[in-house]
Order: sequence, then structure tokens, then C-alpha cells
Amino acid sequence: MTTSGARRFPWVIGLLLAIVVARPSARASGEFRTVEVESLRITLDSEWGARTAPGYLPIRFDITNVGEARVIEIVAEGTRFFRMMRPPGGAGSVRFRQAVRLARGDHVRFTVPIPIFADSENLRFEIEEDGRTLERFNYLGFQSGTPAPDAAALIVADPSGPFASIAKGWPRSAAGAGPAFRTMGPTGRASPLDFVLEPARLPTNWIGYTSLRAVVIGPAEWGQLSDAQKSALLTWTACGGDLIVPDGDINALFGGRVPPASPDVAVRAYLFGRIHRPASAEVTTSGLGNVLAEALKLQDANWALPANRAADWGVMGARSFRLPIAEVNGVPARAYLSILIVFALIIGPANYWFLWRRRQQVLLVLTAPLISAVFIVLLAGYVVAGEGLAVSGRATTFTMLDQARKQAVMRGSASLYAAGMTPSGGLRFPRDVAVFPIGTDGAGSRDSMVVDLTDTQRFASGVVHARAPTNFEEIAYRPARERLTFSAEGGGFAVTNGLDVPITRLIYRSGGHVFSFSGALPAGGRAVLKPGGIAAATFVPNGIPLATRFEHLIDHQPDGSYIAVLERSPFWDSGVPALVERGSFHLLLGWPEGQP
Repeated sequence: MTTSGARRFPWVIGLLLAIVVARPSARASGEFRTVEVESLRITLDSEWGARTAPGYLPIRFDITNVGEARVIEIVAEGTRFFRMMRPPGGAGSVRFRQAVRLARGDHVRFTVPIPIFADSENLRFEIEEDGRTLERFNYLGFQSGTPAPDAAALIVADPSGPFASIAKGWPRSAAGAGPAFRTMGPTGRASPLDFVLEPARLPTNWIGYTSLRAVVIGPAEWGQLSDAQKSALLTWTACGGDLIVPDGDINALFGGRVPPASPDVAVRAYLFGRIHRPASAEVTTSGLGNVLAEALKLQDANWALPANRAADWGVMGARSFRLPIAEVNGVPARAYLSILIVFALIIGPANYWFLWRRRQQVLLVLTAPLISAVFIVLLAGYVVAGEGLAVSGRATTFTMLDQARKQAVMRGSASLYAAGMTPSGGLRFPRDVAVFPIGTDGAGSRDSMVVDLTDTQRFASGVVHARAPTNFEEIAYRPARERLTFSAEGGGFAVTNGLDVPITRLIYRSGGHVFSFSGALPAGGRAVLKPGGIAAATFVPNGIPLATRFEHLIDHQPDGSYIAVLERSPFWDSGVPALVERGSFHLLLGWPEGQP
């Protein structure tokens, strides 16, 4: 065996083991088990698709505490494997933690969303208390780097209902997968790619669905969902998901929410996503695969879920940055090498020669650490003087704002550079924000990762490092009261800025006519729009991801909408408390009267 082959052999074995663990069953891959231990009754439900896209794995817990008040910890540890075709290949370890506070008699149900993005992964969950392991569950293995069209779809069906009988032949076969990841069932036939869950087992956190290709649910099953489950599915759809409700009524889907207009259409746009209402007979006749293939054509893949549908997914810029940051050129290796050479010469030959001439060699024990301390101070001063201690960042974000329904969805790409030291506590995001760490090569970080999900989504290690590029994608949904208010004035329109951030450019299209404003419009300011638009080439900076897609949006702006360039985005979270933005681009598509 060659030297390079010897180095690869352990990783090959590890990858093969991960593939074996990730074999999907006819229903789903994972574990559904209830245990009783030390006054706790714990049900873990980790059954999910065995082949998913990068996103989150939703682990559902049902815990009853019949003992005294206590704090337990849910801990997941495992390994991420990367294919050999992506140098340098190999694996990385992960550790996730969430503390759960339980009063006496508490009965809680919740979803723990685990970030997944490697080619394949395996995890084992434990329940701990005061450093003791109360229960250890089996390993869960799955493939998490699947291309979006080949990712599993979830079919929600009540086993005792009529929809389960109709949809039993809908799951696609995994036979179309690549040879390295093709799996066979016990009969020798390809295992199903898609999986079935009953309504009560669905996650209550929207980011748990980001690893799926689509969700298919019957109308009766929708009625069986809790409010939290319905909200999670609708939020996931708004963020770019394909929600398929055969024979469904769109008004029933939204319930207490403001229903969209034109409820009779078969395919309904909902912010970044789509709601499909095909006939059950149509799905049975054409097959779920064809229905999903047609769904791919109906929305812009760059803003759709799974996130790796984007045309530029994983494409990196210069110096290992997704978005190269001005004035950040990486580590000054030549300067550091020169300083180290001078240090070596002074602390060694020069120091010894000087003391030898004075016949005081015994002072080496004092001069060596003194010279070392001086050079440490000089090197630290050089770093601070050259780059400071701030975290610099550059982001490209696209937000869709529905003012009538007070909803906003943001999708962004970001690069950070921590000049002096790693930010205290790592990166922190809200628990309901989808974050995709893509590393320095677009394939995900191979560093050991530690994530705390107790109160926030805190990437304590493995994502951001001092003096090294940090790259991630982000998708966020939130209620939004921000708005632009337009009023007719002198044959045109006046606008009042209620977005709470300054605007630098604005285009408003109404009644087939275009009006624009270019300049600084501060938060709360008012301006008069002029007839005519702004050239897309001057509206969008060169060299940013999806620049041509933004230009196409400006050239084909929907009627009744506005497009604004923001000085900064109130809808984007950088993950650090203080960020120096350099060259960011924040675009907003708004609907004053609601998305049609």
C-alpha cells in the first residue's frame, strides 16, 4: 500500500461504516423508544429521512418528570464524514448540548434541531444529570450531503385514515442514487427514499424541515396537527419549502393567519416557498417524483429549500472567503516569518555572543525569557496595529417583506474575519434561525464542533476562528412591522421610510409604471419618487453572489412591489455582538398590499 493510500485507509473504513449505519428502512431511519429512568419517562423520536440535504435533523422528545425539580442535559456526540473526492477529506467530531429544566410533574414536548451538513454523519444521544449518564440511546446514521433533488420527502399520513391508503405507493425509490450511496432493502430491492410519519410525530421547530426535499400531507392530517406544528410547516414553506397538500383547501391551511389572495389557484406562492394542491389521483398516476420535478420549475431555486438548491451553493471567492472582505488579505506570512527569523537570531546566537563577550553566560536563564516576552508584546502589537481586535464581515442578503401580513423572510451569505481573537462564546443565533456553516471550501467545516442549544443556537467552537475566514449561509423568518408607506403625489408617489434603517436606492412599480429614488433616505425620512427606473447594472454591485439574479429581478420587477437597497439589514443576524460591515449588499423586495 502506498503512503497516500495508507493515510486514506482509516477514512475509507470510517465512511463505509457510516454508510452501513445510514441504511434507510421502509419507514424512516432512526429510533423511536421510550425509557423510564430515575423518575423520568423519556420518549426519543429520531426517525427521519436517511438521505437528507444539508440542514437540520429534528430530534423530538417527550419527557415526563414525576420526581423533584431538576435540570437534565440532552447530549449528542458523533462524527461527520466527508467524501475523499473533496480534499482534504476525512472526518470531524461534533457535540451538541441542551439543558432542560423540569419542575415536579412537568410533561414537556419539544424538538432539538441538530445542524447537519457533512456527506454522512452518525450521532448518539445521552441523557445526563449532574455529570452522570442516565440513559444512552443507539447510534443514528444518515447521509446529510445529498443533492437537493435526491433528498428525502416527508409524507404525513394517519395510518388509520384514507390518505394513508392512497399515498402508500407514493414514496420514491432510492435506486436513482449514486452507486456509493445506493442502499437495498431486505428483499434486494432499492429501499424507499421518502418516508412516512403520523401527524403527532412532526417537529415543532421549522428549521427541522430544512433537510427535506418536500412535505406531503393530507387535508385530514393537517387538521390533526397542533398549532405549533402548523406554524412550523407554514414558516418552513415561507422560507422556501414545497408544501404539497393533495386535494387541500388553502384557507384551511392558514386558519387564524391572514389567508393569501386568490385561494383557488393550484400552486400558491408564499414568500420564498410554494403551496401545491394537486389532485390525489394526479399524484398516483404521474408519481411523486414527477410532481416534485414539476415543482422544481415553479420557483427560483436560489431562494428555495433545501438550501443547496442554489446555483452558487458552496462556491467560494478569493482567499477562502465566500465574500472577500476589503482590506482583509489573510495572515501576513512574510512579515511573521521575518519577525520569527529576527527573534531566533537575537535569542540564540546574538544573545549568546553578547553574554560570552561579557563572560556572563549564566544570565541566559534571564535574557532568554525576557527577549521572548519582548517579542510576544511586539508581535501582539503588530497584529493589533495592523488589523485591530474587531470582527469584520461582509454579507449579501435578500429579504422578502409582506407588509399586509407583517411577515419577513431573509436569506443571506456571509463571511466573517475575527482579527485579534475568536469572539467570546463563538457565534450566537436565535434558535429559530437556520445557519449553514460551509467552511473555507464550501463543503462544511471539518473542525471539531461544539454547539449549545439551551437558550440560543451557540456555535461555541468549530465554526469561527481567530485570523481565519468564517463562511455561512443563513435563513431567517420573523414577524415584521417595518414598512415603506407610499402616497400619491403630483402624478407620482411619495414614500416614508419606516424600515428603521437608511435606504440608498429605491424602485417602486405600480400600475405598470416605475418610479425611483436614488440617494440617502434616513429612517423616518420622506422623499418624492421620480418617474423612471434605475439601471440594474448600477443598482447591484459587481462580484457578489447571484448578481445576475438580482439584476433579473430588477428588470422583471412584479407590479405592486418595491425593491430597496438598505444600508444595513434589520432582518440579518451576524452572530456576533459587534460587527464592522465592509461592502455588504442588502436587498429588500417588499409588498405594501401583500404578496399576490
